[in-house]
Amino acid sequence: MSVFAYPSEVIREAEVPLLEAGVALMARAARALANIAGETLATDRGRVTGSRVCVLAGPGNNAGDALFAAAALARRGAAVTIITLFEHTHAEGLAAARRSGAQVIAFAADPAEATAAGPADPDHAEALRELTRADLVLDGILGTGGRRGLPEHIAGLIAAWAPHRRGRLIAVDVPSDLSFETTGAEQRIHADRTVTFGGLKAELVDPRVSAFTGAIDVIDIGLDLDPELATAELLDEGDLVTGFPRPADDGHKYSRGIAGVLAGSEEYPGAGVLTTTSAVNSGAGMVRCLGSAAVAEFVIGLHPEVVTASGRVDAVVLGPGDPEPEFLQPVIDALTGTTIPVVIDAGGLDMVGRAETMADTWLGDRPLLITPHAAELARLLSRLLGEIITAGRIGQDPLGWARQAAELTGAIVLLKGHHTVIAAPDGHTVLPEPGPASLATAGAGDVLAGVLGGLFAIASARSRYSSDDRSLLSHQWARLAGLAVLIHNAAGRRAINASGIADALAEVVDALIHGQD
Repeated sequence: MSVFAYPSEVIREAEVPLLEAGVALMARAARALANIAGETLATDRGRVTGSRVCVLAGPGNNAGDALFAAAALARRGAAVTIITLFEHTHAEGLAAARRSGAQVIAFAADPAEATAAGPADPDHAEALRELTRADLVLDGILGTGGRRGLPEHIAGLIAAWAPHRRGRLIAVDVPSDLSFETTGAEQRIHADRTVTFGGLKAELVDPRVSAFTGAIDVIDIGLDLDPELATAELLDEGDLVTGFPRPADDGHKYSRGIAGVLAGSEEYPGAGVLTTTSAVNSGAGMVRCLGSAAVAEFVIGLHPEVVTASGRVDAVVLGPGDPEPEFLQPVIDALTGTTIPVVIDAGGLDMVGRAETMADTWLGDRPLLITPHAAELARLLSRLLGEIITAGRIGQDPLGWARQAAELTGAIVLLKGHHTVIAAPDGHTVLPEPGPASLATAGAGDVLAGVLGGLFAIASARSRYSSDDRSLLSHQWARLAGLAVLIHNAAGRRAINASGIADALAEVVDALIHGQD
């Protein structure tokens, strides 16, 4: 189900009133951490008793969480070693670990004495031995308040341990030295699991850090976090089951939404078929095939319910398959002066950002979603920024570039890829769970465009027929786009090519509408 991600400062501020009221937040966090650590050891070794646990302890509260958790594991029979890495650590946590029988190794070397080859601390060999033979290591070095970049003596220890590591590592709150840099990544801390407290930290959801975080557990410690302060929302199939816009009992084809599709050309007629098929199968009440009669002939042969006559639409998809300009202009003319949502894909993306500001164009005053892949976004941003942006640069920071594109264009940006990211102009981002590898196939983007058009048409019609007649906010459109990605993912698990995925959409949507699993 939906999980919100918050800036670290929002979570820290939410802790303040509870701490002032004397609520033992650390005890709650440590208890949950100890339970997860115990489950990990039981899974790997069959029991906690006799296992070896090592704690990398820094100076902050996340070290306290790790130390109190280690004390609990020691009471359950684990052999615990604490490696203190600074001149001081969390005093109460360290005392609790000592009382439970933990061994303590002081490893607070003077950074001036450390070298790139390894730390000068005489306990280096002992610390390295304990790390190497540990079944489980708890990373409590630095938390969200720590500066990026470990002191040299710690970095040297981690680098020396990395080739010999055999046990699992759980990061406490956030992995220490979490960074987007790839240089030397193999010698940094890679967690198998991250246990974070109070709420999901925004820095943990960036696709670039998944190799360092491992699986993420969010532990509720009683904070009253306001979702309005979140900067990102993670969606999974549970959200699709609860959030899919099912038809109302008293609805009709117009209230279910009319999707207009301008896709396909003489050169790429298949794109028109794929996009229209997926719009038909997405649950909209009607689909209009706009543009080329040649493409429409292919479409009608497969879907006689598709309408080719002009008329009202609640959302429009344009661009897949590079429709010819003579078919594009009438659609633009019909949309001018309206607020009908528009989904722009593929060749249509060249229209975005041509004017000095988006408000100067027919695209400006409406919900607008663009769906580039990395190369298409690179071309768009190169044009907008007046510098060369490469697809490689986009791939190094997909979330950051998607946000920048949304800010520059005023559009919701759905950046396609293994980790699809959706950025709204207000800074909110939606991160649907990744889809299957089968989606990496020609035409899959056309299928996604059709699903987006269908869901946008449904939402637009609902807003029009609603008694309060309130339009959706940009982050709500972005969330709807995230649901479309999840539908696309589900269909991708049932097929291996684009036409199969488009057909499988009917099965997925049928199950959603009729309440099947």
